[in-house]
Amino acid sequence: RILETYGSQVGEVNLNDTDIDKDSTSTFVASLQQIKQLKVANLPTLRPSPDVIKLIRQNKNSLRYLDVGTSDEDIATLAPCIQECTRLTGIGIGHRSLTNTSAPAVAAILSGLHQLHEFSLTGQIDDSGFAMVAKELQRCSSSLVYLDFFWTRLSSSVLSSLLPLLDHLREFMLIGNELGDDGLRELLGALRKLRSLEKLDFFDIGVTWQSLKDLEQLLQDVRNLRRCAVAMEKSSFPAVGEDIAKTLNLSSMKCVAKEPGDAIMYGRTFTLEINFVNSRSQRL
Repeated sequence: RILETYGSQVGEVNLNDTDIDKDSTSTFVASLQQIKQLKVANLPTLRPSPDVIKLIRQNKNSLRYLDVGTSDEDIATLAPCIQECTRLTGIGIGHRSLTNTSAPAVAAILSGLHQLHEFSLTGQIDDSGFAMVAKELQRCSSSLVYLDFFWTRLSSSVLSSLLPLLDHLREFMLIGNELGDDGLRELLGALRKLRSLEKLDFFDIGVTWQSLKDLEQLLQDVRNLRRCAVAMEKSSFPAVGEDIAKTLNLSSMKCVAKEPGDAIMYGRTFTLEINFVNSRSQRL
């Protein structure tokens, strides 16, 4: 009843992880007109049903951001209607189960977007499947400012080839890629070329305290970079809390605040936030 009255005034709809009664779906969908943000990821009862497709299509001229957490089968079904949303400036695609099979559909969706500002990709896509997606991201390099990858299988070499081409990128997040210290060092070398970069987040990428010197150097080299957050295995640290900067010889930093399980390191113009976590095997 609320949506029947106010649905036309709703600008953002977040249905992520929502279990909606099938019997009320049609009325619910019909009430939502002219929305600008739509998040329909992990819907137990909706999936890419005719109602979801209708919801996307009836808002295709107003949608600016769309989040569709889908499997290979689902993205193939949704891709044609998403391609009609040519005014999108941000899109999130994927699910932990997404594979290279979906890469052509993801690339096709991106090919119709001319002012892409934000892109998020989740899934098990590796270097070979990512090639066509990377080509479309390069095409959007003049507008893309936010990029994140969740649980993909992209190598540091592929990421290092793509990122320097995105010269307007301001924020980059990487979660679940097992890069290790050597892979992160290669990636940071590429990120050093991005002078617009302001924020970095790394979580569960298999790095140890040995990467801290590389992160410190990046923070010093990239003038606009103000914040970097990284998760590292607790067992790898030779020191904790206020002793970190001194023990690891981080010359530009000092620890002025800390919480259980975290250390916040401050330099003159930047912040390095370290989150201590258990080993990857324990977390998984």
